[in-house]
Amino acid sequence: MPRPRKYASDAERVAAYRARHELVTLSVDVPAEIVAGIEEYMKFKNLTKAAVITKLVKSQLLRKR
Repeated sequence: MPRPRKYASDAERVAAYRARHELVTLSVDVPAEIVAGIEEYMKFKNLTKAAVITKLVKSQLLRKR
């Protein structure tokens, strides 16, 4: 017998995950060469796009000066 569904839909499940982890979706337009560089870095470091962008923003834009 399958486990009863906790959420009515996948969208509701994802929304609950984002709320629990205080995540916000951010969509940006960047040049193709930047995306290619990010994807190469992702493969080299075995990271997700979210992890790469988060690390970049924290280390370059939000660092203490």
